[in-house]
Amino acid sequence: MPVAPEGRTILSVVVPMYDEEAALPALVARLRPALDGAGVSYEVVAVDDGSADRTAELLEKERAGWPELRVVRLRSNAGHQAALTAGLHAAVGAYVASIDADLQDPPEKIPEMLELARAEGLDIVYGVRTDRSTDTAFKRRTAGAYYWLVRRLVGKRVTAQAGDFRLLSRVAVEALKELPTDQQQVYRLLVPWLGFPSGQVTYQRAERGRREQQVLGRQDGPARDGERHHLSAAPLRLATWAGRGPASCSAC
Repeated sequence: MPVAPEGRTILSVVVPMYDEEAALPALVARLRPALDGAGVSYEVVAVDDGSADRTAELLEKERAGWPELRVVRLRSNAGHQAALTAGLHAAVGAYVASIDADLQDPPEKIPEMLELARAEGLDIVYGVRTDRSTDTAFKRRTAGAYYWLVRRLVGKRVTAQAGDFRLLSRVAVEALKELPTDQQQVYRLLVPWLGFPSGQVTYQRAERGRREQQVLGRQDGPARDGERHHLSAAPLRLATWAGRGPASCSAC
């Protein structure tokens, strides 16, 4: 499918998908109105991560009536972060948001992220959940340990309770694309490691629906002058190491 030239698309939304046949109709029903009402030119980059169900077929049907929808298909299941990488590389928007297909994170917040980034000149806007009451006690403990570790490595600019629901400027996306690709990336570590100006929007996350164990079991360029903030290589090494196996990503 032809790619819109950069400059004409303000917002790209990347959605990694793996066996989302059941979730896809609800996702479209909420995501499209949210983006249509944002008042900017946009595209949705749906990355089919080698789904074994009818996800690819349903995406093609949706694309026939939704011109802003683009579909990227991976030949086999490469993992959530690899699918996210493929989407980031395919996106052409001046800003690129990422969201999972399970609707735990509200697509209605994406226009708010974009508005904040443009108003305050931010390169990163994190979607931050306000509580973990829907999580098990074990998951809350492991999440707390994870954020403590990441802050020790990356610094206090890591936002607690922030996952892969975020918005990036084109500058931040291009910086990520310059990083080594010989190991799978873990963006929860790499994005704050960049040190770009950031903000956040808050929300209450919905309960995780079907396929929780399936999702958790998957493998989960230079910055502008003056914005490196004395970056350490340790988070970069950890981020690429963590992407090697599903166990480490489950902890994240």
